[in-house]
Amino acid sequence: MESVNAYSVQNSDFIERIDVLCPKCQKKALVIGAMANASRDEIEERVRFSCSSCGYAIRLANTPKVLFYQNSRGKAVYGRVLHMNVPIDPFFGFSVWYQMDTVHGLLWAYNEQHLEVIERHIKDQHRRRSGILYMNRSIGSRLPKGVSSSKNRDYLLKLIQRAKKRS
Repeated sequence: MESVNAYSVQNSDFIERIDVLCPKCQKKALVIGAMANASRDEIEERVRFSCSSCGYAIRLANTPKVLFYQNSRGKAVYGRVLHMNVPIDPFFGFSVWYQMDTVHGLLWAYNEQHLEVIERHIKDQHRRRSGILYMNRSIGSRLPKGVSSSKNRDYLLKLIQRAKKRS
């Protein structure tokens, strides 16, 4: 993967393949996701979870939807909620595999590529913004201040290396 500026990508750019903790056996599993702007039908068809350790597998289309509201005629309207920018996968709500408790808060990533972008951002001594105005949803602008601080660089890089070895 070529070098990606953390200010030019968002967490949602990494949700097509998410490494998660299997809720049954607590080992590494995979969620095949879809882009956040995909159609409702595409998300229903494409998104699935599977664990190669215990064999647990589900499709998003086979899980219950949540009640959003009742319309003016009393008809219930159901749908799905994507949980974005939190350390769980957006579709099923399983914990992401790459989570590191730091003294500055929780550092997490959806997959190894996401983790590498964060790692490069921490290593980079001369961070340049993307030049896109109002890009406050980027990974670089959403990381806690302690994570972006140069005095914590070695500590955080050791934690990231430990998380990579865990997989």
